[in-house]
Amino acid sequence: MFDNDIKITGKHASCLKFLTKKSTELKKDAKSAEIFKRYIDVYMAGIIVGAVKNRKADTDNSIDDSANILASAVIGEQDKLKFLYRLVLLMDNPSISIEDRIDNAFRYDGNSDKVKEGMTIINSYARGGIEWLYEKFNDGVTTQEDYYRIVYELTKEYSEDYYC
Repeated sequence: MFDNDIKITGKHASCLKFLTKKSTELKKDAKSAEIFKRYIDVYMAGIIVGAVKNRKADTDNSIDDSANILASAVIGEQDKLKFLYRLVLLMDNPSISIEDRIDNAFRYDGNSDKVKEGMTIINSYARGGIEWLYEKFNDGVTTQEDYYRIVYELTKEYSEDYYC
């Protein structure tokens, strides 16, 4: 689990590229929010945001685009990705018994069908979170100061919602 490349396709690849600094490094005239440094950072943030906002998205290949998160980056963040995988599977489907959710999150590793099902869920949350982030940072935002303002607003909102 989390030991290979992760390929993001279609609309979500374009959104992922928009959110990273890597886009402008590769293509100087690309419009980019430059909020994240690496694709893997957007992917992990997408999982978290998708889970917190309860937003999933199916694969959307309406745009011919793709982005590869290389295995070296995935393996480098493997511990964090496994933690997110387990956390999301524990909270994902309350209609499943807690025992089954614990089994799905912790018992199955390797290339089992349960892990493939779990990865489908994780990737769905990642796509949903990436879409949400893209919408926040693309809607009416034109200057670097606008991007900073959005980061500030999101941080403040998070702090107010989750700070005890």
